[in-house]
Amino acid sequence: MIAVTYGIIAVVFVVLGIGGIMYLDHRFSASVGDRPFTVNGRRVESDDPFVLRQFKKFYALRVAYSLALLVLLFVVVSHVG
Repeated sequence: MIAVTYGIIAVVFVVLGIGGIMYLDHRFSASVGDRPFTVNGRRVESDDPFVLRQFKKFYALRVAYSLALLVLLFVVVSHVG
């Protein structure tokens, strides 16, 4: 039964992780609109300072979301069993 619980927890956290990051990427794209930019890994190339500020903001949100999920994972797993 514990293995099933860990399996469910794993699936939920993978979905939350991928879905949350995809949602934040969508919000970044929607916030900059039609302004030209290119994303190369963890860097964005653009001449527009608004795009650079938005990218830094959403990148910080992605990091914070990932860390929050990691902490939540440790809390949930520590209460199983």
